[in-house]
Amino acid sequence: MNDFIVYKAIGDSLTVGIGNYFSKGFVNRYAQRAVETLQVPVRTEVFAKNKITSGDLLYRIQDEKVQSRLMTANIITITAGGNDLLQANRTFMYTYDPSVFDEVTVEFYQNMASILSEIHYLKSLHPTPYMIRLIGLYNPFPHLSYSDFWVQRFNNILLSFRDERTQFVDIYSYFIYGGEHLFNFGRLHPNKYGYEVIAEATASCGFEPLKQEIESNQK
Repeated sequence: MNDFIVYKAIGDSLTVGIGNYFSKGFVNRYAQRAVETLQVPVRTEVFAKNKITSGDLLYRIQDEKVQSRLMTANIITITAGGNDLLQANRTFMYTYDPSVFDEVTVEFYQNMASILSEIHYLKSLHPTPYMIRLIGLYNPFPHLSYSDFWVQRFNNILLSFRDERTQFVDIYSYFIYGGEHLFNFGRLHPNKYGYEVIAEATASCGFEPLKQEIESNQK
């Protein structure tokens, strides 16, 4: 491993940092926690776009230029799924056909499985220690009676991908109990306090196997 950590943040508006207008969202905050914990520099690169769905993200990481950048990653964070549900809800509000949620759930699982498979394959071509953090969904619309069910379904899908390199970051309860304090004025995206919560929750999942590798190199 290099004398520095390579961190690639991929995903949607949460990775972009939308809603926190005066400083970037959770990415820089999380990178700083990695520096503090691992005691090595962290080089960060963001591949994210507002309103991107999991299908869009899968398409994007199949780009050769993006793949070449992901190969070198030691830390990868992923935010995806929120826009899948938002699009499904818009369709539901027009059609009142609940099957749209079942369909988008299947698509989300398939897309995330493909995204993770692609990342693992890319890393097999550049075998350095790495870890993946799948950041869960919060519910920006708790007043919709059905919203909690589908947000939790998506979170359970992300949780199902957990393995020795991949951890699920559960932020759902923080935003339930934090309420308006963690959202910006539009209540769709976090404010600086919300992004701080995401960074802290992600860091609390630990930094294995990077920590083991660094400690073994120091002996």
